[in-house]
Amino acid sequence: MPVSCRSMSESVEAANMSGVFGAKSCLADERQWLMCKNCSFSPRQVIFFYLSLTAVSFLFAGIFAMQGLWLVLPFAVVENLVLAAALLYYARHALDREYVALRGDALHVCVVDGNRITHYCFNAHWVRLEWRGRRGDALWLCQSDKEIPLGIYLTPERRQAFAHELRAALRAQPLAANAA
Repeated sequence: MPVSCRSMSESVEAANMSGVFGAKSCLADERQWLMCKNCSFSPRQVIFFYLSLTAVSFLFAGIFAMQGLWLVLPFAVVENLVLAAALLYYARHALDREYVALRGDALHVCVVDGNRITHYCFNAHWVRLEWRGRRGDALWLCQSDKEIPLGIYLTPERRQAFAHELRAALRAQPLAANAA
C-alpha cells in the first residue's frame, strides 16, 4: 500500500504525540514515530530575529554615517547579507525530521531534509536494523540493497531506545499479521 509523503506529513501534524519518541498506536497494527531536529527558532521567529537585528545594525550604521563615518554603512550591509545567508540555511533545515510508520506489513520512512522530502517503503518482515560507524552509534535501516540512516536527530541514548522499541514492534508484527 503506497503512501504519499503529503498524506504522511498531514498525518504527522494531526498525530497526538505521546511517549518518548512520539510513538503512537492508531490502529491495532500501526505504530508511528516522529524524530525532529532540536531547534530553538521556528522559521517565523528567524525572520523576526533577522529583521530586528538588521534594524538595529542599520540604525547604528546610519548614526555613524551622519557623523561622517560613512564606511560603516557598507560593512553593515555585508554583515547583514552574511547573517541573512546563515539564517536562511538555518531556517531551511529547522523543520528537518524523520517520520517512521509501521503499518501492516510495510515500514514507511519519510525523511524531510530542507525542501527535499524522500519516502521509503520497506517490507516489515525483511527489514533489519544495523549499527554502523566508527563507534557503532549510527543506526541504519536495511533491506536487500536499500539502506538509509535512521534516528540522526536523536542523541545516542535515545537512538538506542528507539532501536529497541522499533525492533520490538517489528518482532511483534508477524504475530499481529497472523492474528488478523
